[in-house]
Amino acid sequence: MVNLSSMYTNQLNALKAWPSQYALDKSLPIADGETGIVAGSVIHMDPTEKAFKLGSVAGAMPMFAWVGQAEYDALGGGDTNISSYGNGKGITGLVATGGFELETTEFVSGGTYAPNAPLTPATAGNAGKVTEGTFYTDDICGIVSNGMSENAHGANVVAFWTYFLPAS
Repeated sequence: MVNLSSMYTNQLNALKAWPSQYALDKSLPIADGETGIVAGSVIHMDPTEKAFKLGSVAGAMPMFAWVGQAEYDALGGGDTNISSYGNGKGITGLVATGGFELETTEFVSGGTYAPNAPLTPATAGNAGKVTEGTFYTDDICGIVSNGMSENAHGANVVAFWTYFLPAS
Protein backbone atom coordinates (compact mmCIF):
# COMPACT_ATOMS: atom_id res chain seq x y z
CA MET A 1 0.00 0.00 0.00
CA VAL A 2 1.24 3.47 -0.88
CA ASN A 3 1.53 6.12 1.84
CA LEU A 4 -0.84 8.86 0.73
CA SER A 5 -0.12 12.49 1.55
CA SER A 6 -2.51 14.56 3.63
CA MET A 7 -4.75 16.63 1.37
CA TYR A 8 -4.03 19.86 3.27
CA THR A 9 -0.26 19.54 3.79
CA ASN A 10 0.75 20.69 0.31
CA GLN A 11 -1.64 22.77 -1.72
CA LEU A 12 -2.17 24.71 -4.91
CA ASN A 13 -5.45 26.63 -4.87
CA ALA A 14 -6.76 28.59 -7.84
CA LEU A 15 -8.13 31.88 -6.55
CA LYS A 16 -9.15 33.24 -9.97
CA ALA A 17 -9.62 32.09 -13.58
CA TRP A 18 -9.49 28.30 -13.28
CA PRO A 19 -11.27 26.12 -14.26
CA SER A 20 -12.78 27.46 -17.42
CA GLN A 21 -12.97 26.49 -21.04
CA TYR A 22 -9.87 28.63 -21.51
CA ALA A 23 -7.83 26.99 -18.72
CA LEU A 24 -4.23 26.38 -19.68
CA ASP A 25 -2.89 23.17 -18.19
CA LYS A 26 -0.77 20.18 -19.15
CA SER A 27 -1.22 16.54 -18.11
CA LEU A 28 1.78 14.23 -18.32
CA PRO A 29 3.29 11.21 -16.63
CA ILE A 30 5.92 11.75 -13.96
CA ALA A 31 9.50 11.13 -15.11
CA ASP A 32 10.99 7.80 -14.11
CA GLY A 33 12.76 8.01 -10.76
CA GLU A 34 11.30 11.45 -9.97
CA THR A 35 10.41 12.07 -6.33
CA GLY A 36 9.26 15.01 -4.26
CA ILE A 37 6.52 16.49 -6.44
CA VAL A 38 3.77 17.75 -4.12
CA ALA A 39 0.73 19.93 -4.84
CA GLY A 40 1.91 23.47 -5.51
CA SER A 41 5.42 22.47 -6.61
CA VAL A 42 7.11 24.14 -9.56
CA ILE A 43 7.54 21.48 -12.24
CA HIS A 44 8.68 21.39 -15.85
CA MET A 45 8.36 19.06 -18.82
CA ASP A 46 11.49 17.10 -19.68
CA PRO A 47 11.61 17.38 -23.50
CA THR A 48 13.22 13.96 -23.95
CA GLU A 49 10.95 11.93 -21.67
CA LYS A 50 7.88 14.14 -22.25
CA ALA A 51 7.24 13.77 -18.54
CA PHE A 52 7.18 16.06 -15.49
CA LYS A 53 10.24 16.69 -13.35
CA LEU A 54 10.50 18.66 -10.11
CA GLY A 55 11.79 22.23 -10.27
CA SER A 56 12.74 24.19 -13.32
CA VAL A 57 15.56 24.44 -15.80
CA ALA A 58 16.68 27.67 -17.44
CA GLY A 59 14.25 28.79 -20.11
CA ALA A 60 11.81 25.88 -19.66
CA MET A 61 8.13 26.70 -19.19
CA PRO A 62 7.40 26.51 -15.45
CA MET A 63 4.17 24.87 -14.33
CA PHE A 64 2.55 24.33 -10.95
CA ALA A 65 1.56 20.83 -9.85
CA TRP A 66 -2.19 20.63 -9.26
CA VAL A 67 -1.73 17.49 -7.15
CA GLY A 68 1.31 15.67 -5.80
CA GLN A 69 2.62 12.40 -7.08
CA ALA A 70 1.70 10.59 -3.83
CA GLU A 71 -1.93 11.70 -3.90
CA TYR A 72 -4.77 9.31 -4.60
CA ASP A 73 -5.77 10.78 -7.94
CA ALA A 74 -2.20 10.76 -9.30
CA LEU A 75 -1.13 7.19 -8.60
CA GLY A 76 -2.91 5.56 -11.53
CA GLY A 77 -2.75 1.87 -12.28
CA GLY A 78 -4.55 -0.48 -9.90
CA ASP A 79 -4.32 1.84 -6.89
CA THR A 80 -6.87 4.40 -8.13
CA ASN A 81 -9.67 4.84 -10.59
CA ILE A 82 -8.77 8.32 -11.83
CA SER A 83 -5.41 8.54 -13.66
CA SER A 84 -3.81 6.11 -16.05
CA TYR A 85 -0.58 7.10 -17.80
CA GLY A 86 2.05 5.01 -19.51
CA ASN A 87 4.14 4.56 -16.37
CA GLY A 88 1.07 4.39 -14.09
CA LYS A 89 1.69 7.83 -12.59
CA GLY A 90 0.59 11.19 -13.89
CA ILE A 91 -0.41 14.68 -12.82
CA THR A 92 -1.65 17.99 -14.21
CA GLY A 93 0.30 21.23 -14.10
CA LEU A 94 -1.10 24.75 -14.45
CA VAL A 95 1.08 26.62 -16.95
CA ALA A 96 2.83 29.81 -15.80
CA THR A 97 1.52 31.72 -18.84
CA GLY A 98 -2.10 31.01 -17.88
CA GLY A 99 -4.23 33.86 -16.58
CA PHE A 100 -4.40 32.50 -13.03
CA GLU A 101 -4.17 33.82 -9.52
CA LEU A 102 -2.88 30.96 -7.39
CA GLU A 103 -1.79 30.36 -3.84
CA THR A 104 0.82 27.76 -2.96
CA THR A 105 2.25 26.23 0.18
CA GLU A 106 5.48 25.62 -1.72
CA PHE A 107 7.59 28.71 -1.10
CA VAL A 108 10.96 29.33 0.56
CA SER A 109 10.43 30.63 4.08
CA GLY A 110 12.15 33.82 5.22
CA GLY A 111 11.16 36.02 2.28
CA THR A 112 8.95 39.10 2.47
CA TYR A 113 6.80 38.27 -0.58
CA ALA A 114 5.46 41.80 -0.92
CA PRO A 115 2.74 42.44 -3.54
CA ASN A 116 4.18 42.98 -7.05
CA ALA A 117 7.44 41.14 -6.22
CA PRO A 118 8.62 38.73 -8.93
CA LEU A 119 8.82 35.01 -8.10
CA THR A 120 11.35 32.57 -9.47
CA PRO A 121 11.66 28.79 -9.13
CA ALA A 122 14.02 28.03 -6.26
CA THR A 123 17.01 25.75 -6.81
CA ALA A 124 19.12 23.17 -4.99
CA GLY A 125 17.60 22.07 -1.66
CA ASN A 126 14.45 24.09 -2.33
CA ALA A 127 13.72 22.77 -5.82
CA GLY A 128 10.00 22.85 -6.55
CA LYS A 129 9.38 25.94 -4.42
CA VAL A 130 9.06 29.58 -5.41
CA THR A 131 11.20 32.35 -3.97
CA GLU A 132 11.67 36.04 -4.61
CA GLY A 133 13.50 36.74 -7.85
CA THR A 134 14.92 39.53 -9.96
CA PHE A 135 13.51 40.54 -13.34
CA TYR A 136 15.79 39.71 -16.30
CA THR A 137 18.31 37.93 -14.04
CA ASP A 138 16.09 35.00 -13.02
CA ASP A 139 13.40 33.05 -14.85
CA ILE A 140 10.22 34.61 -13.44
CA CYS A 141 7.20 32.34 -12.94
CA GLY A 142 4.84 34.65 -11.05
CA ILE A 143 4.14 38.04 -9.52
CA VAL A 144 3.05 38.22 -5.86
CA SER A 145 -0.58 39.36 -5.56
CA ASN A 146 -1.62 39.23 -1.89
CA GLY A 147 1.65 38.14 -0.30
CA MET A 148 1.90 35.60 2.50
CA SER A 149 -1.14 34.60 4.54
CA GLU A 150 -2.87 31.68 6.18
CA ASN A 151 -5.51 30.18 3.93
CA ALA A 152 -8.90 28.68 4.80
CA HIS A 153 -7.23 25.31 5.55
CA GLY A 154 -4.79 26.83 8.07
CA ALA A 155 -1.80 26.50 5.75
CA ASN A 156 0.77 29.25 5.14
CA VAL A 157 0.62 30.28 1.49
CA VAL A 158 1.90 32.85 -0.97
CA ALA A 159 -0.68 34.22 -3.44
CA PHE A 160 0.50 35.21 -6.92
CA TRP A 161 -0.45 35.70 -10.54
CA THR A 162 1.20 33.33 -12.98
CA TYR A 163 3.64 35.05 -15.33
CA PHE A 164 6.56 33.74 -17.35
CA LEU A 165 9.54 35.91 -18.20
CA PRO A 166 12.74 33.99 -19.03
CA ALA A 167 16.04 35.44 -17.85
CA SER A 168 17.80 37.46 -20.52
